[in-house]
Amino acid sequence: MSVGTDQGRRLSGSRRIFTGLALAGAVVAASYVLLGKSALFDVERVEIYGLHRVTLAEVEERLGFHSGDPLLSVNSKKEERNLEILPWVQAADIERKWDGLITVDITERRAVALAMVAQDQWALIDSYGRVLTEGLSYPPDLPRLSGVHAAGAPGSYMMEDSKALLSVLGALPSDLAQGIRLRRDADGEILGSLASGREVVFGDEDRLAAKVVVLVSVLSHLGDQNRDDKYIDVSDPSRVNVPAKRR
Repeated sequence: MSVGTDQGRRLSGSRRIFTGLALAGAVVAASYVLLGKSALFDVERVEIYGLHRVTLAEVEERLGFHSGDPLLSVNSKKEERNLEILPWVQAADIERKWDGLITVDITERRAVALAMVAQDQWALIDSYGRVLTEGLSYPPDLPRLSGVHAAGAPGSYMMEDSKALLSVLGALPSDLAQGIRLRRDADGEILGSLASGREVVFGDEDRLAAKVVVLVSVLSHLGDQNRDDKYIDVSDPSRVNVPAKRR
């Protein structure tokens, strides 16, 4: 009898513990809901930082909450994804504070090149190939990519054939990247026209970083020799060719 009584007491004690935990959980959940609906925990104000290209109206249109909404109803991750749909937004960080303040910190993309949309229409694109604008008739002075698929709508990405051109552009020193025109010829090989008027043959997509390193070295050597060669072939970085004319 004593063994059964002890087991009954232990079971009864366990039930009381579980019941207590369940009640505590229910109280916490109810308190969370009540606090979320309380006017003391509403969205009081929204502060937005980092806007240069993106407009305040564009951000406000993408946000799914307003002043006066319950603070706990704001889904930060969802709102961040909504903002990152905007072509110029690279990243968004949203933080809620219990005093009702919501901060929205925007990191914008940087235009590095131009890609053709239509005849005499060029769109700004970033280093990832993200299309940032519609076609511009009077674009800024940035490197131009051609011989590749046309740019799509803002917010889309350039097609695969642009990636190698962007890789070359990203590897070039800023002084060489300034004003360069990169293109693919009919065979898919990569060619470049420097602002100095020199033509560069990069060849296929292999070892592009090595080709850029060799190009920089060759240009330095030609400068030391006061040579004004117009064509440089770095398609084979182990054997550079400076022909008298373009092949």
